[in-house]
Amino acid sequence: MREFSIMSFNLRYPAMDGHPVATRLPIAGELITEAHPHIIGTQEGELDQLEALIGLLPEEYVWLGEGHAGGNAGEFTAVFYDSSRFDVDAVDISWLSERPETVASESWGVSHARTLTVVDFRDLDTGSGLRLLNTHLDHRSERARLQSAKIMADHLAEAHGPAVVTGDFNVATGSPVYDYFCTELGLTDTAAAVPGEDIGTFHRYRGPQAGDPRIDWILTTPRLRTVSTRINTFCVRGEYPSDHFPVEAVLRRVD
Repeated sequence: MREFSIMSFNLRYPAMDGHPVATRLPIAGELITEAHPHIIGTQEGELDQLEALIGLLPEEYVWLGEGHAGGNAGEFTAVFYDSSRFDVDAVDISWLSERPETVASESWGVSHARTLTVVDFRDLDTGSGLRLLNTHLDHRSERARLQSAKIMADHLAEAHGPAVVTGDFNVATGSPVYDYFCTELGLTDTAAAVPGEDIGTFHRYRGPQAGDPRIDWILTTPRLRTVSTRINTFCVRGEYPSDHFPVEAVLRRVD
C-alpha cells in the first residue's frame, strides 16, 4: 500500500449559532479540495449539508452513511472517499448501545443515539485492504464512551488488515477512553506530536488557541506508520468551516 491520506472532520451541524452552514460549506469544500485526503471520517453533518458538500468537491469523491435517528434523519458519521484511489468492499453502520443493530438505540446515559460507521476499503493501486471506523462519542457520559470503545475494539479485532479510527471523541487526550485506545488496545495517536503546534481541535470559531483540547483523533493499528500529520486551521477572511479543526494524517502500511 502506497502512502494515503486520512482526515477526521467534525462539520458542525446546522446550528443557530451565528455561523450558518451556507457560509461555512464553501469554506469546507475549499479546505477538503485543497487538502484532497483519500478518506474523510466526518461527524455531525446532516443530509442536506452532506449532499451540498459533495457537490462542492472534485467529482471523484463519494460519500456514504446513515443518520443517527435512522435512514436520512439526524446527524451522520458519514465517510467521504476518493473513488479513484479506494473502492468499498463492505459497509456496516451500527449504534453504540447495548443493541447495536437496533436503529436509534441508546444506552449508558447518552445525550442522543450515536453511530459507528465501519467501511472496508480496497486500495485500487495495490489491492490491499483497509478498515475504517468513524464515530462521534457522547459528550456527557464517560461510561458511554468506554462502552462504545469496547464495541469498536471488537470491530478492530475482526479486521483482516490494518485499520484506522477517526472521530470526535468529545474528551481530550489523556482521558480514560484515550488511554483505553492507546494503551490497552495499542493504537497509535497520529497527532501525538504535531511539530510546532500546541493547539487543540475544538476552537469554537475562535481560531488556533494554545492549550485548547484536542478531542478529534486519528488512531491507527500497528501495521500503519504515520508519515506526517497536521491540524488544518484553514479559514477564509476569518471565517472557519466548523467549530472544530480537521486532523489530517499521511499513512503508510508496514508489514
